[in-house]
Amino acid sequence: MTTSALILVVDDEPSICWAFERMLTAEGHRVVTASSAEEGLQKAEQEQPAMIVLDVRLPQEDGITALPKFLAATNNAPVVVITAFGDLETAVAAVKNGATDYLTKPFKLEDALRTCRLALQKSQSRTHPVATGPMNVDDTVLVGTSPAMQLVFRQIALVADSDLSVLITGDTGTGKELVAAAIHRHSRRSERTYIPIAPVTLNPDLIESELFGHVAGAFTGASEDRVGLFERAEGGTVLLDEIGDLPLAAQVKLLRVLEQGQYFRVGDVRPRTADVRVLAATNCDLHASVGSGNFREDLFHRLTGVQIHLPPLRERTDDIAPLCRHFLTAMNYPSVETAINDELLAQLEQRPWHGNVRELKNAVEHAAVLARGRSLGIDDFPASKPGRDTKPDSPNRSLETVVRNWTLHTIENQTTNHPPLHAEFLAATEPALLRVVLEHTAGNRAKAAELLGIHRGTLRDRLRAYGLDDVVG
Repeated sequence: MTTSALILVVDDEPSICWAFERMLTAEGHRVVTASSAEEGLQKAEQEQPAMIVLDVRLPQEDGITALPKFLAATNNAPVVVITAFGDLETAVAAVKNGATDYLTKPFKLEDALRTCRLALQKSQSRTHPVATGPMNVDDTVLVGTSPAMQLVFRQIALVADSDLSVLITGDTGTGKELVAAAIHRHSRRSERTYIPIAPVTLNPDLIESELFGHVAGAFTGASEDRVGLFERAEGGTVLLDEIGDLPLAAQVKLLRVLEQGQYFRVGDVRPRTADVRVLAATNCDLHASVGSGNFREDLFHRLTGVQIHLPPLRERTDDIAPLCRHFLTAMNYPSVETAINDELLAQLEQRPWHGNVRELKNAVEHAAVLARGRSLGIDDFPASKPGRDTKPDSPNRSLETVVRNWTLHTIENQTTNHPPLHAEFLAATEPALLRVVLEHTAGNRAKAAELLGIHRGTLRDRLRAYGLDDVVG
């Protein structure tokens, strides 16, 4: 941020106000603070800040309710909402009420600074979509408190009200269909039709007819006109589940819908318009499918207007406890608060959960039936079943997930002056690599350089560059 701006921070925690004031002042900005929505609105009207940082939990009026008032008082200055209660409902409410972005406590200062920089780049004259009434949507089916799920909630909230295509990736059972349904429910198409369909379940010979319809006489057995999925979903949303199984011929037709908003019924020469938002989901690697020629590269790029990745449950074990409580609540279990203890959670967190959230749900329901209202024990749960790969997760697979999440998050939050992605990744990861290798070699730099496959002089230069000269050895 090169231009000085006035920023208003509204939070009843003095430490939060102090942290933002110190961080933003160092960037050359002037910061004013307030401890309530009422005080904040007065200062917003008087000072006309260029940006507002607004907490959700405030002493009297909450930040979400007050958000439209701040927008009205400041001619739609960008607002960054901060909350200690990150869930999908809060994220969507913040965005629908006009927030530019939001942060979940606890957050790193560098993340907060990046978010503020992005918010200040927004045009202050843009119109924010303000909700006209309370939301009547139950999003508790999409549950999670882990950082990975907070990112998913944020992505859903930011993309829901656009018409961008979204590719939802993740292993079987992670909840891709729930993400798609949540995107539709919070979109401006929410009152229109939502149709989820898996191409793999359709007759391969009739898949184009299923998707786009046909006219009478188009093929043997086509005795009358038929309306296809895209026509039935007009004005609404279509989820193509397991999109990687879509035949190449149908991929061409789908690409036409995405690029031109048109399709043809089978056997018809008249184009029809399609006002349909397309969401897609897959548990396979579409990059590899593109490389093998089984999936069109141009369609892949069209589908990935935004990509939302759901990590496997074993990589977000913090979500096991809230998921268990959610499933028990849905069953009207009489002792949800005491049914799950720390010892049981520790045992559940050690399981591989190859079937992910779907497997956990089935296991909890099984245990609840056996426990008959008492606290659950590990013996109430079905034995852990081996997945397709019975070996422990490969470190490379876990590393790939971490790198994927870091890369997507960094790309999403890049600014115009952002350092090159490769350089930033090396700066974030190379110091840890050097430390571990040096610890392994007890500080022997010759051995460390040999393990790393680099010259000892290069190792010395890298250590000096990261200020690690005296860390080991």
